[in-house]
Amino acid sequence: MKKVIIAVFIIIISTSFFSGCINTSENDNGTTDNGGEDFVFTATDGSEKHLSDYRGKVVILDTWATWCGPCVVVMIELKKIYENYSRADLEILSINIESREGIQQIQEYRGLFVSQLGIELDWIFGNDIDGSISENYLKEGAIPTLVIFNENGQRHYREAGIHGFTEIPYGYSQDTPLLAPILNELIR
Repeated sequence: MKKVIIAVFIIIISTSFFSGCINTSENDNGTTDNGGEDFVFTATDGSEKHLSDYRGKVVILDTWATWCGPCVVVMIELKKIYENYSRADLEILSINIESREGIQQIQEYRGLFVSQLGIELDWIFGNDIDGSISENYLKEGAIPTLVIFNENGQRHYREAGIHGFTEIPYGYSQDTPLLAPILNELIR
């Protein structure tokens, strides 16, 4: 019954908010050769964090905003990642790129997942401090955009739109990217 409720919630949210988000399908598998990339964000505890703080781990950068319906679907898929990979190997950074939304809105949003879906989003959330994450990592200005960095902080993958973990979320196209093959390539 819980799966049916989640599926209905996803369909309703995705349908009602999809017009606010863009979904693109180009690939960008470039990496840097300068020893890794870096950016800064404010975590929900108010501390300043950097991508470089997570060297030695594969990092998934998830860009989102509270008004983005497809971002809900992606976060449900990201939750599955922590059920299948160790945090010693992988970290998820969900960075809100909406300048009008602050830490309080991010915390309220996470609370809705628990109260409405019974899903704890137990990874790192934060805010794009100066817009540089949006400027440098969004794919054609679209959210959600997922960027995956290898353990050295080099960009390995960047793609906008819905992603599945091992299966395509209900109601989405057969060409929806899956994250497990990408992560399995990086985490040995």
